[in-house]
Amino acid sequence: MSILFKAVPKGQPGVVGGGTIKYYAGIIREQPVKLRKFASEIAKMSSLTTSDVFAVLESFLERLHTYMEEGRIIQLGDLGSFSPYLASKAEDSPREVDLHSITKMRVGFRPSKELRKRLSVVEFLKQGTDTDGTESIAP
Repeated sequence: MSILFKAVPKGQPGVVGGGTIKYYAGIIREQPVKLRKFASEIAKMSSLTTSDVFAVLESFLERLHTYMEEGRIIQLGDLGSFSPYLASKAEDSPREVDLHSITKMRVGFRPSKELRKRLSVVEFLKQGTDTDGTESIAP
């Protein structure tokens, strides 16, 4: 299975009119996989029912939210880890840094070595080419 991509035009930031247009590779995304479908596919690979898997995933998400709200890093083995991060305004002295300095919370994901290794061998296919890399008529 390959990841399908296409050429995406982008202008130069800060240049009136966009400047010289350059093209970058961009993934053509299919429909997102919903939690229920994810649970159903996992259930087919095990002796659990879809409802059982769905309940475990819901509990997993609840715990993930709780740990993130506590500022903790959640390490998930071969998947990677989730970490909460703060974005804040710069202040002139440590004393000025307070609750009002914080502008937002962000969630970071750091893939594991195993996941990075698996993604490093993914095959790509440009939209409009056949699986052997030759041009095709398809859009």
